[in-house]
Amino acid sequence: MRDIIVQEILIKSLTRLYEMDYDNIRFGVSERNICARLAHHMENLMRKYDQLNGVECFKGYFADVEYNRMGNGDLKHYENSAHLPVYMVSDLLIQKRGYGRNLLAVEMKRKGNRRHAAEDRERVKSLVSPLGNYEEDPRCVHDTLVGAFIEYSKDGVLLELYENIEGKGVMKDVIELVYTKDANVLFQP
Repeated sequence: MRDIIVQEILIKSLTRLYEMDYDNIRFGVSERNICARLAHHMENLMRKYDQLNGVECFKGYFADVEYNRMGNGDLKHYENSAHLPVYMVSDLLIQKRGYGRNLLAVEMKRKGNRRHAAEDRERVKSLVSPLGNYEEDPRCVHDTLVGAFIEYSKDGVLLELYENIEGKGVMKDVIELVYTKDANVLFQP
């Protein structure tokens, strides 16, 4: 499932984002807009993937931007490095709305925007980590399948992928995608 999320949904959605919404990136439209457009492409690809493959991998899942609630309306939290719950609003989640396992957590930054980048990475690491103190505070989100920190610019994307490795959220891969104006395409060099 990890490869499907990364290759078939995340990378293909980023490719569509650059094909269809490049002017928003080029003109410096807000990160929220870029994130919302990415979520739009993700959700379309999720539905298409299930339909084309005759599966229900993404049935009941949504690509939500700036989502901050649990199943009964409680605020979502992540567990910080001191193992304390911290209120969170994720840039983008592929999730079952409620208490189900998230498939993807995304934090996005325009290249050069270092504001809160360290906190965003800490949040992604926490979201992919196993349960931790979950029994003590069920508001904290854990065990997300894949986390992504995305730095985007008019020249392309630097994608850091995080996973649970031996009980910790760890950066597993870094993928660079380069945009070429001539072909209007985002590709992996």
